[in-house]
Amino acid sequence: MAGMTDDPDRQADLDWLYGRPAAEQPEPPRPSPGGAAVPDAAAGGAAGRPRVSTPAYDTSHLGSRAAEQPRARHSASPSRPQPAQASRPPQRPAQHPSAAPAPQHARPAPRKRRPRSPLRIIVILLVAFVVWLVAVPVIALGRMGSVEESDSAYRLARQPGTAVLLVGSDSREGVDGARADTILILYRPPTGRSVLISLPRDSYVTIPGYGQNKLNAAYSYGGAALLQDTVEQATGVQLDGYLEIGFEGFTDLVNAVGGIEVCVDTAVNDELSGLDLPAGCSLIKGDMALAYVRMRYSDPEGDIGRAKRQREVIGKVVAKAATPSTILNPIKYWSTAMAVASMLNKGDQTGLLDLMGAGMALLSVSGGNGLSLVVPIASTDGWTDDGQSVVIWDDAAAAELFGNIARGDTSDLDRFIS
Repeated sequence: MAGMTDDPDRQADLDWLYGRPAAEQPEPPRPSPGGAAVPDAAAGGAAGRPRVSTPAYDTSHLGSRAAEQPRARHSASPSRPQPAQASRPPQRPAQHPSAAPAPQHARPAPRKRRPRSPLRIIVILLVAFVVWLVAVPVIALGRMGSVEESDSAYRLARQPGTAVLLVGSDSREGVDGARADTILILYRPPTGRSVLISLPRDSYVTIPGYGQNKLNAAYSYGGAALLQDTVEQATGVQLDGYLEIGFEGFTDLVNAVGGIEVCVDTAVNDELSGLDLPAGCSLIKGDMALAYVRMRYSDPEGDIGRAKRQREVIGKVVAKAATPSTILNPIKYWSTAMAVASMLNKGDQTGLLDLMGAGMALLSVSGGNGLSLVVPIASTDGWTDDGQSVVIWDDAAAAELFGNIARGDTSDLDRFIS
């Protein structure tokens, strides 16, 4: 044991292993030139100072490898004392430069988006456009007003096709109640041409419960329901639907489509309606268009001439509303649809299919593929016992006309064009 502690190399190894400061050892005496040993200054010059020895430690538990490593490490400088070092936490052993790095889970590279094909973009735009075309009329239908229709138990049997009563009501300020100034039957057969038939407001007919009077008096007496019963009884045609046009909304519709062009042979200046047109063709809008369909006293044909102008205006407005410039322009398409909604009131029993049939019939007539007629007239100068000027129908011709409609056949109605 004493030999183990006296070995300086072993002691230095133990100091390095346990991180202790190296014990100070006296330097061996340097020989003098004369051969005598010279004491070192570090020894203090005192020959008799006791030597401090470092206690020995048992290193048997470290094994032979731990005991050999310090020796090998210090064999290069056996006499060099090691400086004191602070204790360090265990460090990760350095990897050999040639060793492969540990595998890591690399983040997958972001997937590049493929550009959308032009065909796909076109399909999406087309679908959106079709949805827009359908959605706008549905919204307009929801904003449309409603009026009570006839629920008479004596309604006629339905004929093939769709027949809708179109009524233009006038509720101007200063006029007591609303009046039916425009009365038309719009009929669309299962096959063949559609037809628009004017019934003059002064037609002398029988009003259920009121006797004979002018046709528009039925509207004043009992509104839409009584007028519907009166027309069915006078014509023998079952009416599937009812549409009422407000003249105030009519001006908005004409403005929405950009106005319409009308032509007159001579200048017209009618003070009662307010119509003022020069000879030739003019673009009219709003109030002037309304005056054009109201005017009758300055018309040589009177009420018959007014009925013709009403059908003319309806056809031209529908034709302009159905042009690509209106349909393909979202703003114009929306404003036109909303103007129609504000102008029309539908019967409470008029369904969507009836409205679609009426719309298709109007498109057919306005496009020149249908017929525009006036009920056959025997006289426009009839007078009642109480002195009213009335229009007398040609009963035989009228019965033939409406009989063809009741059978769903419009192929032979050209002969009724006047």
